[in-house]
Amino acid sequence: MIELVLFRTGAVEIARSAFQPWLEGSARDERVVAPVWSALLRTPEGNVVFDTGLHPVHVDRPDATFGPQSGLKVMMGRDDTIVSRLAAVGVKPDEVAIVVNSHLHFDHAGNNGAFPNATFVVQAEHLAFAKGKPNFPGVYWDIAELRYLPVSGRTRVASGVEVVPTPGHAPGHQSLVVDLAETGRVVLTGDAAFTRENIERGEIPAMDQVAAKDSLALIRSLAGGDLTRVFTSHDAEAWATWHHAPDGYR
Repeated sequence: MIELVLFRTGAVEIARSAFQPWLEGSARDERVVAPVWSALLRTPEGNVVFDTGLHPVHVDRPDATFGPQSGLKVMMGRDDTIVSRLAAVGVKPDEVAIVVNSHLHFDHAGNNGAFPNATFVVQAEHLAFAKGKPNFPGVYWDIAELRYLPVSGRTRVASGVEVVPTPGHAPGHQSLVVDLAETGRVVLTGDAAFTRENIERGEIPAMDQVAAKDSLALIRSLAGGDLTRVFTSHDAEAWATWHHAPDGYR
């Protein structure tokens, strides 16, 4: 049986238009505090982490990555680090066998260095794309001692756990599909969908709009059309309901 637990690993304050391109006028500039989260999957084949959240450097230096003029404000406490969150449920970093990064942006791969013994599953296309690019700061993930497993396409991670390419936000972006014995299938979207409204509208800001729309449709299909089965990346409204499951999702 698989147990899925979601952890808040910080937040970002950002303009609503970064997630909701359909907004008009002053509403585009309104600020929203959006959660950053990671997930732990306890599987019979070992512990799997989905995304590693923000690096703890942001606790004392919120603008450490992109500076004070970036338009994005990191909000993070000491308890928000993924190592602290895992410790609260009795898991040490060296007990994590696999890390799946949806992609390598600083709020999804920011604490990869905390798991030197894990195998990191990333789409090969994305790994090649992100390397050396300033908006994918390598200081958080391009670390010599980390072991990356480049994959191509849909790939089994563990029994009932599969990565599925969902490009658009970036080339080679991937989501994680998890089939839970007791509660059914769920989809962890990474930034393929920031909010459920993105999926409902079929619209999202993205590098590749055509690929992004296709990915939103795929996510809906993977979830059987039931958006309550979809965990989007920065959805403040939905997060308020998700994180009240102390025993996890099974």
